[in-house]
Amino acid sequence: MTFLLDLNDLKMKIYEFARILGIFLDNAIEASKECEEKIINITFRNDTRNDRQLIIIENTYTNKDINTEEIFTKGFTGKDGHTGLGLFEVRKIIKKNKNSNLFTTKTDKFFTQQLELY
Repeated sequence: MTFLLDLNDLKMKIYEFARILGIFLDNAIEASKECEEKIINITFRNDTRNDRQLIIIENTYTNKDINTEEIFTKGFTGKDGHTGLGLFEVRKIIKKNKNSNLFTTKTDKFFTQQLELY
């Protein structure tokens, strides 16, 4: 974990940030525990050149066919017994906060959520 961000200067309400972070971490733990290599990397840092705060969570995952847009749909879940509301809630918070962006990407090894706060 890399932590180079002062949470006192967070550009989002702390309870919204905690909700997003909790959902991302829960999803990362669930996905990586199915992998042979169980890796979760978390980075909190200031990008002073672009005047933004970055929160990046990347994890290993097995479902390489996952659609990075569809996962934000209300009710979408890849987990048994789950409601599929987590990432839908994240998208609602992001839309409400005009100073934030979320980029969801995947490579052969890592699934990544990058939250940017301006």
